[in-house]
Amino acid sequence: MSVDGGMMSGTDDTIEDVEALRRALNEARSEVEAVRQEMTDVVTRQETLQRSHEEALARVRQDSDREVIVAALRAEAIRNGAHNPDDVVRLIDLKGIDRGEDGSVVGVVEALQQARQERAYLFGEALRPGYSSGTTVGQAAPRPGGIEPFNARAASEADYETRKWQFLAQG
Repeated sequence: MSVDGGMMSGTDDTIEDVEALRRALNEARSEVEAVRQEMTDVVTRQETLQRSHEEALARVRQDSDREVIVAALRAEAIRNGAHNPDDVVRLIDLKGIDRGEDGSVVGVVEALQQARQERAYLFGEALRPGYSSGTTVGQAAPRPGGIEPFNARAASEADYETRKWQFLAQG
């Protein structure tokens, strides 16, 4: 009886082990499925955040491009003698003006020439350097200064190093 009893208990242990392994396998499968679902949710959230970030970045770029274009138009309108540069900028169609990859604004001169032809009443004489008209005075361009002598013995250490590196960079 001990031989049969020993065999029966060994078979029962094996069946119990198989059942325990099946339960562990099912639990592992459910954990893997939960992890997969969580990964899918995280990827979806990441894609959503990336899309919203790209949209916000595009809006910021568009707004900054517009501000730079308006500033360039205003500056050019002043150079062209606009009575009220802000009015000129408001009346110009911004479709032909664009900001390049290098940050330069393209199409400003052409847009202002067209505005000057279509609405000449908004412009006066173009402001020339050193010219005065009414209360508006165009300042003359500054003249370049002469080269000042440099005394290396009397210069501070910082000035000496700065001049030395400037000299070395030239040649």
